[in-house]
Amino acid sequence: MIRHIFIGTFKEGVSDGIKEKELADMKAMKDKIPGIVALEVGFSTGWAGPKDQIVMTVDFATKADFDGYMTHPYHTDYIDKTGTLYFDRSTFVAAQFVF
Repeated sequence: MIRHIFIGTFKEGVSDGIKEKELADMKAMKDKIPGIVALEVGFSTGWAGPKDQIVMTVDFATKADFDGYMTHPYHTDYIDKTGTLYFDRSTFVAAQFVF
């Protein structure tokens, strides 16, 4: 299994309504992108690190599934549009590991 982890920080002034919509759109990736085994996403509690972040883990059975996710139009369009509008892209953290 491969686990992909993403952390993004919202730009200052993004409303709670927009944040909730972004959470829902990220959750929808599970149904819109083939190859996802499991997907969890939520807002950082801020207990350790910044609070104004969204954190997502996505699990894949194979590297090919991960590659498909990374190039899928729902994912790339989401990053291009939402990443620019609501997130500080310089804060994006992405990592993967095999388990």
